[in-house]
Amino acid sequence: MNNLWSISDNSCKTSRKMKKILVTMMAFALTIAARAEKIDSTQFVAFYNYTLQTQDEEGQNVTDSIRLALLVGTRATYCTTVLSYNKDGRASQEMTNAFLMHHQNVLTDVERSEVVAVEPIYPYRYETHDPLAKIDWTLTEDTLTVSGLLCHRATGKIYGKQWTAWYTEEMPSSAGPWKLRGLPGLIIKAEDSEEIHCFTLYETKNEVRDINAIGNSEYQKLSRQKLMKFKKKTLGNARYPKEPTYYVPKGADDVAEVNLNGTMYYVGMNSHMMLPQKSHVYKPLELE
Repeated sequence: MNNLWSISDNSCKTSRKMKKILVTMMAFALTIAARAEKIDSTQFVAFYNYTLQTQDEEGQNVTDSIRLALLVGTRATYCTTVLSYNKDGRASQEMTNAFLMHHQNVLTDVERSEVVAVEPIYPYRYETHDPLAKIDWTLTEDTLTVSGLLCHRATGKIYGKQWTAWYTEEMPSSAGPWKLRGLPGLIIKAEDSEEIHCFTLYETKNEVRDINAIGNSEYQKLSRQKLMKFKKKTLGNARYPKEPTYYVPKGADDVAEVNLNGTMYYVGMNSHMMLPQKSHVYKPLELE
């Protein structure tokens, strides 16, 4: 990559100006959904903590976490970060984690039986369209109280991973975080069998918001399977945690090297995307 330059944390006017530009760029990066037509309105919004068990570049165990907002309508659901939901582009560890965890914005359109996902992988944004996956849930008699709600346990498999989900019939919606759905009540907690990925509800709000179609003509369009294989090949490479841009072709994007609160980042001047100079081990949500 060319035109690499540094910005120190000095209190000079140039540094303050560039930090302001950086925050604007990161806010843009988190707001992935393009302005598009309205397809539904929310009945309520469910908020989840999403945690990921992984390792850093030195092989030490770490837990990354972000908050997700699930907009639940009658026809569609939309899962995004709380930062994007609140239009909050301030630099934070949670923003960093959103990139480390390779979060996707996911629109589930039940009426069209389609799932649309948009994901930034430096230096591009990728858009996939996939048929609505059918999860063959096995319901059990086990119960658990989560966030003050009586929940029932179910197990099911999606995209090669086995999941245990806890749902509540107190909220009669088949919705859930990410691409999990299809139970006789809202999914309150879900964890994969390897205990790597976990979603836990912490709040709901009766708030009316538009649910819009997502996507953009400038995004890279490909199938979910091809994106999964690309991520396995690049992000799953042993070089990735210590050198997250090793796979990026030279000249793909001019970058700035920025020090924010002691953490070094790359910021794409053309792509308006950011990522730490050192990452965490990639842990996929989808295996097939």
